[in-house]
Amino acid sequence: MSALPLLIEFSDKHIKVRVDGAELALLGPKGALTPCLVSRIKEEKAALLVSLEKIREKAGDDWEEVSDSPDQLKVFADMLAIEDMRRRGIAPDHYTSITRCRHCGPVPIWEGCSSRVLGCPWCLNRHKGLPIPRVNSNG
Repeated sequence: MSALPLLIEFSDKHIKVRVDGAELALLGPKGALTPCLVSRIKEEKAALLVSLEKIREKAGDDWEEVSDSPDQLKVFADMLAIEDMRRRGIAPDHYTSITRCRHCGPVPIWEGCSSRVLGCPWCLNRHKGLPIPRVNSNG
């Protein structure tokens, strides 16, 4: 998933992305595609194409609109990064509270979530045998 920071940088620099098979087309404001950035894109092209394909799958029929909007592309890249962290059992930074899940026990969760839940985002990890972050709920 090393290409996700690159997609976020595209958003920050207002660079639009087009994919045609194994080819990338990038369009941005003058000076946005610096030689350093072009070099990184070439180095990470395969990972970038994989990430863009994952975003295309998630976006479905809205892919054209998403790929044409650097800000929307960033939202999808952030979502994939959070999904990847959760799959690896790492609580995203915005999981600042603790809830007690009926199945997983005490787990990190986003602020505003109930203190007790019947199911949580970590239940999918438990079901798939993936790691679940453990927290100390005493305190």
